[in-house]
Amino acid sequence: MTSLLTEAELVTVASLADPTDAKAAARAVGEVREILGAITQATRWRYLDAMEPGQYDADPDGVRTLLAYNELERLQQVVPQIRTSALATLARGAEADAEANRPYATEQSRRWFMADPDGADALAAAECAAQEARNRTAERLLATREKQPREEKTAARTQTAASAPWAERLAELAARPLTGETAGALIA
Repeated sequence: MTSLLTEAELVTVASLADPTDAKAAARAVGEVREILGAITQATRWRYLDAMEPGQYDADPDGVRTLLAYNELERLQQVVPQIRTSALATLARGAEADAEANRPYATEQSRRWFMADPDGADALAAAECAAQEARNRTAERLLATREKQPREEKTAARTQTAASAPWAERLAELAARPLTGETAGALIA
């Protein structure tokens, strides 16, 4: 369930006009957490209202397991909807507009539409090509923006876990004083 929540947060931040804006990102994450919390709470209450009296007391572990399963199932339905909404938002952005202009113009300048470039067929073909370009751009943007925070976390972990060169490490170890136990173990 945590991975679904993380995915929802990443997708929400990635769909922002400026995903590097920390305040906007924090606000968006707070909103998506609130929405997902309300959805899981509603799922929980719907299930609890449908239970027979005394069912919870008879098997509290079983009821908690079913509640968790229902909440997980509901999140599995909602997170793809968040992704779809994010893609739609990105497809309406400036970068998607710029990418859509080229195929639109290309379709209108095709030989078979030259006689009537503003005709219904030419416009329909141009709109279809532009929409495909918008969708591809939105998918690429979302994938790129989702990948950046993950790479930053990985890079931060790698930098903190990187070890010093052997020469530095050996000098530090040699400079440490030996305690009684360590000295006794070395002598024996």
